[in-house]
Amino acid sequence: MIRRAQPQDMPQIRQLWQTCFPTADGFNDYFFAFIFDCDTVLLSGQDGALCAMLQMLPYRLQTGGDTLDVTYIYGACTDPAYRRQGHMARLLEASFAIDRAAGRAASTLIPAEPWLFDFYRPFGYAPFFMVDKRTVTRTTDGDVPLRLGAEDVPQMAALYNRLAPDCRMERDIAAWDRQLALFDAVGAGAFGWFANGVLDGYAFCWADGAQEAFGLTPAREQGLLDVLGRQQCTVTGCGGTSALGCIKWYDKRENSHGYMNLMLN
Repeated sequence: MIRRAQPQDMPQIRQLWQTCFPTADGFNDYFFAFIFDCDTVLLSGQDGALCAMLQMLPYRLQTGGDTLDVTYIYGACTDPAYRRQGHMARLLEASFAIDRAAGRAASTLIPAEPWLFDFYRPFGYAPFFMVDKRTVTRTTDGDVPLRLGAEDVPQMAALYNRLAPDCRMERDIAAWDRQLALFDAVGAGAFGWFANGVLDGYAFCWADGAQEAFGLTPAREQGLLDVLGRQQCTVTGCGGTSALGCIKWYDKRENSHGYMNLMLN
């Protein structure tokens, strides 16, 4: 049976999440304490057991001069004891029906593993959101960034809107504040570089690298290694070399690719 989650489902939801997404970095505790919203969750149950679930998070996608309402499928998971029984397929189909009834333009998601791109393809998802990933190695001293805070959000948003592709996930101030709080709590933080008092580069960092970076230069990459205390780190930014996420359009669109990141991925 497919149904919306209720507050009384929280113990089973938390247990299934921990089974499917175990972490030791504090993310799960932080996520359920400050981000998780029961109202966004669809459940598939059988004989009183929670078999599978997914979250339908509301986002807005800028594309072709329009701003479209889309769903971001997050935390899609099935209890190992109930896999290959069609639970996730039924949850996805239910989410598509909800989207269409609400007039949403598309369903989006970020596969947790590369092989899952093929799993989602039969449901109509295609790789669409692209990034560049590279490894930075220490070679010299760098341009060390400053730690960013809530007061820097307007400039971060302006830089993102200027440098990200025209087709991109929209972020309001609340979304930026949530990301800052998340990376401050369980990551290394957010860092930025200023020129004449204006932010023109930033990086949201975990301990081992930058999940999203804009405006980097070789000197800034070296400075990022300094603040992370590492000899090497990974850096992810805009580009077209690696597929990060998928989209299922409910109406055909002409864009060849877009950008999404900082999606709790």
